Amino acid sequence: MSEEWKAYTSDTRVVCKYGTKCYQKNPEHHKQYKHPPQLRDKVNKRQNNRFKPYDKEKRPTVKAQTSADDIAAVDINVNDVDQPTTTTNQIDDNSSENSHQPITNIEEVPKYLVKSDSVTFHDKDTDPGILKECFLTEMPDDFFQFYKCLQEDTENVEKLLSSVNLQLIGPYELFLGKLPKLDDKDLYLIHWRFFFDPPEFQAVLKKKGKSEFHIGYYRDDPQEKPVFLAKNDSSANYTITPVAENIFGAVYSFLQNEKKTSPFISISCQKLMEKVKKWADTHNFSIEEYNINKKRIPQIVCRTFHSAGIVVPYNKKTQLGYRKLAESDADIKKMFKQLKEAKSQADKDKILSELQPVITYASIAMDECDFGTGLEAGIALFCSGLPELQKSALKNLEVAYSLLGRGAFSKIIQMHMKYRRKGPEMSVLGND
Repeated sequence: MSEEWKAYTSDTRVVCKYGTKCYQKNPEHHKQYKHPPQLRDKVNKRQNNRFKPYDKEKRPTVKAQTSADDIAAVDINVNDVDQPTTTTNQIDDNSSENSHQPITNIEEVPKYLVKSDSVTFHDKDTDPGILKECFLTEMPDDFFQFYKCLQEDTENVEKLLSSVNLQLIGPYELFLGKLPKLDDKDLYLIHWRFFFDPPEFQAVLKKKGKSEFHIGYYRDDPQEKPVFLAKNDSSANYTITPVAENIFGAVYSFLQNEKKTSPFISISCQKLMEKVKKWADTHNFSIEEYNINKKRIPQIVCRTFHSAGIVVPYNKKTQLGYRKLAESDADIKKMFKQLKEAKSQADKDKILSELQPVITYASIAMDECDFGTGLEAGIALFCSGLPELQKSALKNLEVAYSLLGRGAFSKIIQMHMKYRRKGPEMSVLGND
């Protein structure tokens, strides 16, 4: 027996259960667990290359027969690459094997999930506990204050907002007595969730009628307060644009724009603007636009496809927590476009094989504690909106959210991908 193996067998530390397949490079992991001697060169090589970008020339050769089902598995088959095991083994109740299976053909999802004549509704209430139980997040103080502002001098809040082309949705329906009592509690997680809304984005207002423009709270973590109010028009794109720090500022910005573009409601917009500004000033809510460069950029590790950025635990000294994707956003978008326009299955398979290394490296990154990379990859796949990539998007996001301790987001993405729908009416209720 070699001296190395003698030292290994006499080492009193716990044996790493992944043995020769261990992909962890976190120093704390190697302090706590012992590994077979032959791993030493492999670990040292990974450590030496820790700060180097991926080398395209050294990327694994991809099998030409890759299909949509193969790429959906996340830990896909790649020549010359040992597949990581840590990530999938760390997932418990939130793993895709135990979760709702996604419908890959979006057209199969019914427009309405529950018949309105088959449900009863919550009484009008403003209990934060009910909202937390239904939507798994706590609403901030400005959310409640805004409704009090609307109630001032009027009993018909809906009519007031309708006069300026706005509609209260989602959590606000509890205040209106329009929040349904659902037997399947998970359906609350997609009640008024638009096609391109990631779990971080929770809509509370929409433009009236057939518009898909909506305003909502953006959170980095479901257990923390929202970081800003944002807007999106899912009929146009997946871009999430930060607007203001609170809902007063977001609505004020919307009214300013409506006043300019919709002359027939300009007087109504001006009146509500004055009302909103007065209440905000009295209760110390700023109506200034959100300064993303000053408040957001220093915190985010990457901008992401939807442009709102993501924030994850990151150690600047060791650069542990996030690494860049294997391809640039521009190249990934190009591949998404090619996949969307592909005319044959053979063409699709070719493009999917080109996307394969991106997903593989993201999976390896998560195994090596760069959880932000898996989250970025999942969001990119989610933003593609392509049926062929729905399973991959779900798997990446499930794993990333679980490893980041954001379980509520994991539940939301499971339901969203199962019932992902397009259109302006994202209530789970319907009469047709």
